[in-house]
Amino acid sequence: MASSSSSASAKRHPPLRPSSTTNRAVRGLEKRINNTNLSNDTHDDEYAIASGKQVPRTYLLKLIKGSRMNGILNLASRGLTEVPTEIFLDEIIEDENQQRPKLKTADFTQNNTDAWWNREPLKTLDLSSNSLITLPNEIETLDNLLVLIVQNNQLTSLPDSIRRLRLLEKFVLTQNQLTTLPDGLFYCSSLLYLNLSRNHLTKLSTKIGDLSYLQELDLSENDFELFPKQIGYLTKLTKLTVAKNRLRALPNEFGALYNLRSLDISHNQLTQLPDSFGDLINLEEVNANSNRLTIFPCFNQCTKLKEIHLADNQLTEISDSQLESLLSLLSLNIRGNKIRILPEQIALLPNLERLDVTNNDLADLPSKIALNKKIKNISMIGNPLGKIRKDVIRLGTESIMKYLRNRLTIDDGNTTENQKTFDITKPTETEDERKRRLYTEQHVVRSTGTFDFSHKNASSLSDESIELILKEKPSHVNLAKNKFTEMPIALVKVAESLLHLDLSSNGLLQLNPQVGQLKELRFLDLNTNRLTDLPSELSSLEHLQIINLSMNKFVRLPSVLYELKHIQEILANDNQLIELDANGIVKISATICTFNVRNNNIQRLPPEFSKCTLLKSLDVAGNPFKLPRPATIAKGTQAILEHLRNQLIE
Repeated sequence: MASSSSSASAKRHPPLRPSSTTNRAVRGLEKRINNTNLSNDTHDDEYAIASGKQVPRTYLLKLIKGSRMNGILNLASRGLTEVPTEIFLDEIIEDENQQRPKLKTADFTQNNTDAWWNREPLKTLDLSSNSLITLPNEIETLDNLLVLIVQNNQLTSLPDSIRRLRLLEKFVLTQNQLTTLPDGLFYCSSLLYLNLSRNHLTKLSTKIGDLSYLQELDLSENDFELFPKQIGYLTKLTKLTVAKNRLRALPNEFGALYNLRSLDISHNQLTQLPDSFGDLINLEEVNANSNRLTIFPCFNQCTKLKEIHLADNQLTEISDSQLESLLSLLSLNIRGNKIRILPEQIALLPNLERLDVTNNDLADLPSKIALNKKIKNISMIGNPLGKIRKDVIRLGTESIMKYLRNRLTIDDGNTTENQKTFDITKPTETEDERKRRLYTEQHVVRSTGTFDFSHKNASSLSDESIELILKEKPSHVNLAKNKFTEMPIALVKVAESLLHLDLSSNGLLQLNPQVGQLKELRFLDLNTNRLTDLPSELSSLEHLQIINLSMNKFVRLPSVLYELKHIQEILANDNQLIELDANGIVKISATICTFNVRNNNIQRLPPEFSKCTLLKSLDVAGNPFKLPRPATIAKGTQAILEHLRNQLIE
C-alpha cells in the first residue's frame, strides 16, 4: 500500500510502478530476475502447452502483455514451478543478447499504448494446474486483483503479504498441500467466494469471522474436527460446503448463519446437530449423509427447506412434530438408517415429491401417503416390509401408491373412487397455527436480532409486526422491496437498539424528519427509491457510518451528508448528480473510506478528495468529466488520488 511518508525526491522522479508498492518489492524482483535461468526453448509453444511442459518465456511474455489490455491473465496448465516475475513489473524490455527482462524507467512523455498509465490493471489471474509450491511476496503488488485461482498446485503455504489484496473477491485454492493459513488471508475483507477444499487443514482460525462479506465457503476434504464459534459471524454466507472432514460437532453459533441456503456437512463424524440449527430460516438444501446422527435434526423454523439428505446415519425414529414446519420440502432421503416407523405427518407434507427410505427397518408405510398425489417417487427396497408384498415394491412407485390407496379404501369404507387422491393445500390459519407462527417469528427475531419484513409487497406494518418490533427491539430491520412511502414511525420507539435500517426498493419520495431520532443508527440503506433530498434532522445521527443513496433522483448530494461526524461510506451511484461540493468533501475528509458516485453526470472532480486520508475506494467511472482520464480511473483509487493531489499542488 502507499506509504504516507513519500519523499520530495519521489515526487520529482516518476516511480517505476504506478501502484503504491514499496521500492523494496521492486528491488527484490530485480534480484530474482537476474538469478533466473530463463528458458530459450525453441520448441513449438502449442506443443509445450499440450504436453504439460514448461512453455517458453517468449510465449509467457506474450500472454502477460496481452493481459494488460483486458486485465485477465490465464496461465493455467503452463508447467510453471514459480510465478513469473514479469507479472509484477510495469516496464519490461528484452535484451537481445541475454534474453532476459530488464527494468526500464517510465517515460511519461511517450504516447505508448503499453505504458502503465494506459493499461488495464490485472483483475483476474489463473495459475491453476501448475507445479507451484508457494506464491511470492510480490503478490501484494497486484492490489487491483479481484479473482485469484491457484487450484491444483503443490502449495504448502501462503505468504502473509496476501493481506494487501483488499479488493479480492474470489480466491480458489482447492487441491493443494496447505496445512495452515496465514493471518493475512483474513485481511482480504472483500472476499465473496473462498475455496480451500482438498488440502490438509486441521484448524480454522477464529479470524474467519473477519471475512464478513463471504457468501460461499468450501472447506471440504480437509481434516477439520471442530469449528470456532466465530464461524457464526459469516451472516452473509449462502453456501457452505464442509463435506469429508472429521467434524465431531458444530458450534451453537452455527444458527446465526441465517442467510444460509445450501449446506453440505456429509461424510463427517457428527452425532447430533445443535438446536440452533432450526434457526436457519433461509435454508433450502442440507446434506448430512454419512455421519453418525442418532436424532432427527431440529428443523422447526426451516420452512424453506426443499431437500433433506440424511442417508447412512443411525436414526431410529422421526416424530410428527419434527416434520410439521417442512412445508416446502420436495425430497426426503433417509435411506440407510434404522427407522422402524414413519410418522403419519409424512403424508401431509404438501409439496413432497421424492421419498427414499431404502435399507431401513420399516415393516409398513402409512396408508395415507397414497392421498398425497404430489409424490412421484418412493424408494423402499431393503426393508422387512411384512405387510406389503415384494412384487408390489418391485413394480415401483405407481404400484405402491395403488396398493396403499386400495388398502385405505378397505380400512375406510366411506372413501369413494373420487376421494382416492387429493391435493394437500394449506388451510385457513387457525388460532393455534397463528400462535405457533407468531412464536416462530418471535424466536427468529430474538435469536438473530433481525426483523425481516422484505418482499412482502406491503405499504405499512401490521399491528402484529409492530408489536413484535416493540417487544423484541431488534438491532436490524429489513423493509426492502415493499411499497412503503415513508419510514414507519413505530421504529422511533426502538431507537435505542436499532443499528441497521434497510428501506431500499420502496416508493420513498422523501424521508421523514423522525429519522433523526434513530440516534444509534450505523447503517441506512435507501437505494432504489425516488428521493431528491434528505431532511436536515439526519445530522443528528452521530453514529451513522454507511449510507446508501444509489439509484435515486439526486441532482446534488444533500449538504446534511457532510455534517455526519462518523460517516465512512457514501454510496450515491446511478443518480443524476451534476456536481460535488468541494467544501463538503473537506468536512468529511478525516472519516470517509468509500465514496461511490459512479454513473452520474458530474462535470468536475474536486481535487479536495486527495485530502481524504482514509479514502480507500473512490468510484467515479461513468461520468462525463475529462480529467482524470479513463486510463487513470482504470488504475484505481490511488492513481485517481495522485492525479487530484497534483492538481491541488498546481
